[in-house]
Order: sequence, then C-alpha cells, then structure tokens
Amino acid sequence: MKKIIFLFSLLICSTFFSTATFAEEVRYVTDSFSITMRTGQGTQHKIVKSPKSGVKMTLIEEDKKTGYSHVRLQSGLEGWVLSRYLVNKPIAKSQLASANSKVKALQSKVNKLNEKLNATSKSKSGFEKDTNRLSKDNAKLEKELAHIKKIASNQIAINQENKKLQEQVLTLKRNMQTVQQENIKLQDRSTSNWFLIGAGVCVTGIILGLILPNLRFRRKQSWNSL
Repeated sequence: MKKIIFLFSLLICSTFFSTATFAEEVRYVTDSFSITMRTGQGTQHKIVKSPKSGVKMTLIEEDKKTGYSHVRLQSGLEGWVLSRYLVNKPIAKSQLASANSKVKALQSKVNKLNEKLNATSKSKSGFEKDTNRLSKDNAKLEKELAHIKKIASNQIAINQENKKLQEQVLTLKRNMQTVQQENIKLQDRSTSNWFLIGAGVCVTGIILGLILPNLRFRRKQSWNSL
C-alpha cells in the first residue's frame, strides 16, 4: 500500500513539474513560416490563430512533456503552440527591421547634428567676419581719433596764439587810443595857440591902428612948427 501511495505521489509530482507555471516571459515565433495556435495541447484541438514569424507573444507556461507552450498574444488572445517554434530573441528579419529603424533614427540624429555643426560653422564664420570688420572699424576709428587729437592739439596751439594776438591787438588799440587822445589834446592846444596868436595879432593891429594916426599927426605938427 505504501508503495502504491509513493508511486502515485511520484506520478503527481512529475505531472505537476512537467506542467508547472512559468514566470511570464517574452517569446517570438521562429523565422520563415507560420504556426498554429490551438485551444489545447495537441492537433485535435481547435486552431484559434496562425501567428506569423516574428510575432511577439508572452509565455504563460511550458509543458516540456507534451512540447507545447501556453502563450498570450499582444491582442490578449491566449492559446497553445509548439514550444520548438518559439525563440527567446526576435528573428533576424525583426532584428534587421529594428536595426534599420535604429539606424534611421541614428542617421536622423547625425543629420541634425551635422545641420547644427554647419549652422555653428556658419555662425563661427559670420562671427569671424564680424570680428574682422569690427577690428578694421576699430583701427579706422583709432586713426580718426589720433587725427582728431592732433587737430585738437593744433587747435589749442592756434587758440593760444590767437589769444596772444588778441591781447597784442588790445594793447595796440589801447596805445592807439592813447595816441589819439594825445593828438586830440595837441590839436586842442594848437587851436588854442592859434586862437591866442590871432587874438594877439588883432589886438596889436587895433593898438597900432590907434597909435599910428596920432604919431603921424604929431609929426605933421612938428614939421609945421619948424
């Protein structure tokens, strides 16, 4: 009896381990053909789907004894497929498509980086041109500033010379005014002298006019008395 119970327990354990539930893993239909997904383990069960190669599905459990795996499609449909038609990684076709997609994405990034690099190069070129232009403008302004400083220094010297000449002109004007005043005074004195001389001559003439007739009259009387 004990032996029967032991054998029965061993059979149950073997069945349990053969149909044990696995942690859900990702599986892919192997390359180059389609497989059948059935409602149970065996060809006698109804076909519910025929996934093509590369289709992604989730592994629910695997029965190594029967060689079937319980899977779930991304649409949510569940069924049994032969385990030998499943692989752990995407098929070469899917990998190639994924690689091409990644290559396109990377190429797009490279193109964008090249565009940025070209834009940066153009900006750098434009910046260098602006720098050269500004350097030339700065040199030109410095030259003009030096010229203006030179003119300003000459103008200062000219202004100082003009100031000296103006002072000399003012001095000459003052001297001229003094001379003119002296001339006016001399003219006034000369006029006064001529007036005095004229007045003296007139007075002398008057006196002589009064004296001379008397002298002639006396002379006549003296001659008559002889």
